[in-house]
Amino acid sequence: MNTFASLPQPFAHPDVIAAELSPRQVLRATAAGSVSLVGKRLYAVRSLWEATPVWEQHRLLSEAAVRLTKDAIVSHASDAALLGLPHPTHPPARVSMTLMDDFRTLRPDSWRRYLRGAIPYEHVEIRAGVPRLVPARTVIDCARQLHPRDALAIADGALRAGLVTHASLREMRRFQRGWPGVTRSNDILMLADGRRENWLESASAWSMHRWGLPIGIPQVNIVDLDGRLVGRCDALWPQEGVVGEADGVEKYLLDGATSEAVLGRLDDERDREQGFVALGLGVVRWTPREAIDGAELHARFRAAARVDGSVGVGAEFSCSCCERPLSDCAVEESLRLWRQLLTEEFAPKVW
Repeated sequence: MNTFASLPQPFAHPDVIAAELSPRQVLRATAAGSVSLVGKRLYAVRSLWEATPVWEQHRLLSEAAVRLTKDAIVSHASDAALLGLPHPTHPPARVSMTLMDDFRTLRPDSWRRYLRGAIPYEHVEIRAGVPRLVPARTVIDCARQLHPRDALAIADGALRAGLVTHASLREMRRFQRGWPGVTRSNDILMLADGRRENWLESASAWSMHRWGLPIGIPQVNIVDLDGRLVGRCDALWPQEGVVGEADGVEKYLLDGATSEAVLGRLDDERDREQGFVALGLGVVRWTPREAIDGAELHARFRAAARVDGSVGVGAEFSCSCCERPLSDCAVEESLRLWRQLLTEEFAPKVW
């Protein structure tokens, strides 16, 4: 077994010394090819590292940054990865870290990217014995710098996990007033909804917003007039009589399902769609690729939307979060008020 397999992957000089190994052994193993240099003064067992998916590699690099960097805090998408939040398809080239003061030189580093940004004490919490940024700071930092579809997925994931509230995100947005890219967070705050279940649903919501479509209600239970549950859709537009379903194989593979599980879920999808159509609902389906582009999704939605809204639809709708009718859902009402509040706050000021 490789001598260094028991060390954190990746590892550095302090990890080697703590394990009572010799730095000279690291150099010999690197020369022999059993250990790889993955960053400046940072190593990993080659076989283990090459078998690790790229986002898991980034998460491990972020853990190493927490362990080895004392004057900066892991931040942005790197901290989102440590929090287990949804992430873009490809990780950043380097771990993002925000400096804890304004005195350090922003020296180049092969695996860490140092950023400046004021960190008041209330933006820091201690987790596992080390300082970390509060999740609301990470969400808004991501909203300023990432593609909006990825930033929305992170915001939705943080709300879903109970790491943040809408109010805490608004407070952080206000703190960062005037920071580069902060206005990009406005639409993220407007759309954020913790009921979305994965990256694809969040990315789809962003794409629909970009094409001017109304905001769909995530994860709605659809019941026929006899009280039988027909299915739960990924999104519903009750006024237009349209349900939205992120499509098939790619969706489930993104969620990590096995091939056998995917086949079963596809059968369930077909049965559910037939039930929705029988109730008079229009059904719009899309793949991850179509969600990113948005043009085809927009066209399908417009074709499926009823001119007379939900008239003629023989169904009742209830929210998955509370099982109550949408008209009685406290989450729906709070989101309506939230978006109204943000619309007023972000409106251009006329003096």
